Amino acid sequence: DSLYNQSFKKELFKSFLIILIWSLFLIFGKFLRFQSGIDYRFLFDILFTSIFVGVAEELLFRVWLFEELKLFLRTNQAIFFQSILFSMVHPYNVSESFIINILMKIGLLLLGSYLNLLRINNYSNIFPSISFHGGIVGYIFLAKSVLEVKGNYPFLIYGTQYDNFINPVSGLMGILTLLILNIFQIKQLKRTY
Repeated sequence: DSLYNQSFKKELFKSFLIILIWSLFLIFGKFLRFQSGIDYRFLFDILFTSIFVGVAEELLFRVWLFEELKLFLRTNQAIFFQSILFSMVHPYNVSESFIINILMKIGLLLLGSYLNLLRINNYSNIFPSISFHGGIVGYIFLAKSVLEVKGNYPFLIYGTQYDNFINPVSGLMGILTLLILNIFQIKQLKRTY
């Protein structure tokens, strides 16, 4: 296997494990249950959204914007500002509390930072970042097609409910996971720069 295939598969598998573990915590906590059948309408959404979001957002934020920012800023500053902009362009949910929206923005900031550090540190191309980002989005949609929220759950831990499912990026569990991934990438960045 080429480096491209290995790195692409590694990040896709990593995103799968993250969503699987998160889902298992919710299932064993009796906050999610399996639906009686698979909602096949989501299959097109899963493919389209995971591929489109993965490719479009990575090309826009981790390639174009980041490279433009690097013309004027140091690498670490460009990573930070790119991550802030990535977080800010995702809409503020007026139906949620201020705290929930802040947690979502923190999670998105950490996701943007991780995806950029992943590209810089490990790979000479954007495909692993596309794989991880698309994988996270796709696996959440896949979980949404077979699982349903079962009443109240600790949203601060697991994330807020969005479109009849839970977004893990806004929960403390997701934020902690992204923080850990960022720490590993930052350590690796310090070794290369």
